Amino acid sequence: MSVQGKSAVTASPGRTRTDPAASYDILILDARCKQSLASARSLGRIGLRVALAECKAECAQPVPVLAFRSRYSARNVELPDITGDGADFGAAVVEFVRQHPTRVVLPTCDETVAATTARRAQLAELGCVLASASDSALEIAADKDRTLAVARDLGIPCPRTMRFDGLDGLPAVLAEFSFPFVLKPTMSWTGQTEGRITPEEVINEAEAREVAQRMLAAGCGVLAQEWACGRREGVSLFIVNGEVVASCAHVAHRTHPPLGGVSVMRESIPIPADIYGAAVDLVTAIGLEGVCEVEFRRDAGNRPLLMEINARLAGTIENATRSGVDFPLLIWQWATGLPVDHISGYRVGVRTRWLQGEMRWLVNNQRRVGRPDSVSRAKALQTFATEFLRTRRYDCLDAHDLGPILAELRATAAGAIKSRKLR
Repeated sequence: MSVQGKSAVTASPGRTRTDPAASYDILILDARCKQSLASARSLGRIGLRVALAECKAECAQPVPVLAFRSRYSARNVELPDITGDGADFGAAVVEFVRQHPTRVVLPTCDETVAATTARRAQLAELGCVLASASDSALEIAADKDRTLAVARDLGIPCPRTMRFDGLDGLPAVLAEFSFPFVLKPTMSWTGQTEGRITPEEVINEAEAREVAQRMLAAGCGVLAQEWACGRREGVSLFIVNGEVVASCAHVAHRTHPPLGGVSVMRESIPIPADIYGAAVDLVTAIGLEGVCEVEFRRDAGNRPLLMEINARLAGTIENATRSGVDFPLLIWQWATGLPVDHISGYRVGVRTRWLQGEMRWLVNNQRRVGRPDSVSRAKALQTFATEFLRTRRYDCLDAHDLGPILAELRATAAGAIKSRKLR
């Protein structure tokens, strides 16, 4: 494990101090991610000492790690890459806390949640709290098949689904579903791939076989599901002792990848009554505590169908924060035993845009016109251009913390150059 330090400027919050034994209020993992940056800003503004960490491979990229450029980062920590069961990564987190007493560790991605859960007891022995749900609840939430089983028992509408664990099960799926349909991994993170495994739509037998083979090779089962064509809605909840203390809903206008990816353009909305009760029933039945996001997608008849649960901070968190629901602050209060604020309302109609992600959506759409969740090339260009007139809030942009947006713009430019070379 190595630690990268910035110049020591003791007068400003979030600047690195030179003391190698410095203590921290919170270590936020996954510093490349927008939700980690939003968390660092939220907690740094109230005066907490925030350390941020990222894997070695991400730190070696030519573009800067997003949250490492934040003025609220008191220390940038380079950790081993997550491979297999994440043992080296988890051990490095424990070692950092041992050397630098830290009150809370916050993982924000599936892989770091999995890698640190096994170290929960070791962290507790050091006086540190892992800010994630219980192991038993995470086991269910991380398994899409088990989540759907709980939902069906509760009477929550789900897409028609078939599971198979080998290619010999594919013929039965092809006999049951008409194209297009969706293939999903039962687990988004298995430790056998470089990143998360995401759902994909398939439009013919050859694609279904190729996608299924790839998912099976990653060490997970495969769920075949009917494709829902309606809008994507999500409800973020904060649960304390089985009680909802805060909630916020959004609609994802566009995502990348188009099916089950990160939202690149989203808007806060009043919580739809037909998904709120289902979301609360589901997370309380599973036993989730803290923050989570429950995702739905509507079918052609406008019926909401459960997609999945993110038992962690999701990439939409900045939209919630800008709408008035500060989930990172609630996590801090919950993890440290402070009274947790009850938030009864939030602003609706708040639109936030991830520009780099929207550019990826645009390029991807131009290559897949005619497939599910795509629009014509002309419509995509028009949508991308006119959004500049509709949306003035951008992920990563904060006038008082410009380092991350400069890093984001650099990454966006690099992505645009790469896309041109691939044409």
